[in-house]
Amino acid sequence: MSFADIEAGLGPSRAPSSSAPQLKEDNVFQSLQSSLYLQVFKMNVNVQGILKLDSAALHKSLHDLTETTRAMAKRGSEDLKKLSEIQASLPHQKTALQKTSHDLQMSLVAFQRAQQVSAERQRTVVAGIKLAVDDEHDHPPNPNEPEPTAQEQRQAQILQEQLSPHELAYQGSIIPEREAEVLEIETGIHDLSEIFHNLGTLVNQQGLIRPHNIELNISSIAVDTASASQELTTAADYQRRAGKRAAYLMFILAIVAGVVLLAILS
Repeated sequence: MSFADIEAGLGPSRAPSSSAPQLKEDNVFQSLQSSLYLQVFKMNVNVQGILKLDSAALHKSLHDLTETTRAMAKRGSEDLKKLSEIQASLPHQKTALQKTSHDLQMSLVAFQRAQQVSAERQRTVVAGIKLAVDDEHDHPPNPNEPEPTAQEQRQAQILQEQLSPHELAYQGSIIPEREAEVLEIETGIHDLSEIFHNLGTLVNQQGLIRPHNIELNISSIAVDTASASQELTTAADYQRRAGKRAAYLMFILAIVAGVVLLAILS
């Protein structure tokens, strides 16, 4: 090809200019994906925090953590939808979208499980507080209310051992607030079910992963919740037994020290 041909504009054809818009979309996709990964990471951290906050005195922290995580779950679902829309014009990013979708779903499953455990635990705590307060003031049991369960009785005993009369009275004064929080958690569980439904629709439309995987994960929540509740009960029993053993050990050591002291003095 001569110089004249190049001058006339007959030179080699250039790469299509469409690569620039695609590169921009790639950058937008990766930026949103990174943001979503960060949200998933924070949600997983918060879920662990929710499961650990089992003290009656920490209900405010539990409420705030649950609300924050719930907002992240809603935003994460919306961001995944946006990510899916961007990926429609980026076929090479489908695998990345599948992984992001899977990670978000697993995080949401864990959060829903944590909320169910938290709601059940809070109901037990409220019942335990009522029993402990009634026992503190020698109130007779209300015949119109169902008999307390063994777990509720254990919770009342733990509260009486761990809280001072003043702290127990305060916990009794905020029972309505706690009951309202339980209802709020249950409402949040329902809202999260709606998010799962929307994700299922998105997954089915985009072919990200098989929809039955989501259903399988949701159906396993009940089993996980029962196991977690049993673990909490076992931990509470162990804590109480450990406290008694420590008290017995201190009593025995005190007797031994007294005998040794008397022997030395005599």
